[in-house]
Amino acid sequence: MRIELVAHTPDVEAMVAVSMLTTTSGAQPSTLHERLLANPVKVGEVVGRLEVQHGNVLEHNRLVWLVEATRDEALDVMLDTRFLTFTGLGGDRWLMSGNLRAVAEYASRKETEFTRRLVDSLREAAPTIHAFIRRGAG
Repeated sequence: MRIELVAHTPDVEAMVAVSMLTTTSGAQPSTLHERLLANPVKVGEVVGRLEVQHGNVLEHNRLVWLVEATRDEALDVMLDTRFLTFTGLGGDRWLMSGNLRAVAEYASRKETEFTRRLVDSLREAAPTIHAFIRRGAG
């Protein structure tokens, strides 16, 4: 099975940080977003405080993967989690989409080659969240 992240919400970690700060700040989300985009270090600090109990902050994004898997392999994942959606492209190629919460929750329940590759695919798009999920805190 092969998996490759092919698209995602821009500045995904900044979006998660905005979501986290919106609950504790009086600032408008758009103001928070502008401030965070100008300060990537702050984004890392905020996202580094991520807590499992507040998984809804991980929902404000979309990720799309190209998956090469047999029909049975894809079906296993489809039956295992309803929050990752698959679209057949023909043959053994699929588009799979979901958000970071779906990835974190799925990876926390299943330790398979697929979940390892799924989490590893986040390394560039969301490095802090990637490390968080890898630690098993998801």
